[in-house]
Amino acid sequence: MAPIIYREMVPGEEQVVCDMVTQVFNEFVASDYGQDGIEEFFRFANPEAMKERMQSNGFVTVAVENDTIVGMLEFFSPNIVALLFVTVRHRGIAKKLLAQSIDKARTSNPSLSKLIAHSSPYAQPIYQKMGFSNTGNATTENGITYIPMELSLERKNA
Repeated sequence: MAPIIYREMVPGEEQVVCDMVTQVFNEFVASDYGQDGIEEFFRFANPEAMKERMQSNGFVTVAVENDTIVGMLEFFSPNIVALLFVTVRHRGIAKKLLAQSIDKARTSNPSLSKLIAHSSPYAQPIYQKMGFSNTGNATTENGITYIPMELSLERKNA
């Protein structure tokens, strides 16, 4: 098993990252949504939209194994986990992507105290395993069903 390298996505990788997101979304998440929800998801999760978000206080952390992107987490200020997708299960990749992203977010916001995510029903147990708690009931907007979740962060001593 090759080591997994965690790093920031570099400009030009948006298509490859979004292709991986599409693969995982179609396999595990799309069945929970109608056509309107799927279309809404891809209005957000596409290379052009991702590139635009990266130019305004966002970043994507990727997990790379054997030169293949096997996971990604998109974060944007001040404290939002926007996308989290992993192709390889049960190896702690999502948890490591989250830890790496928290470290990076804290470089520009040292007082970061919580993260917010809108989890799909499929991903809710994954977020819970990483320490997120539900902050509300499942909601559907523009065809996307999500559960609002939050992760309280311990403050690091400077």
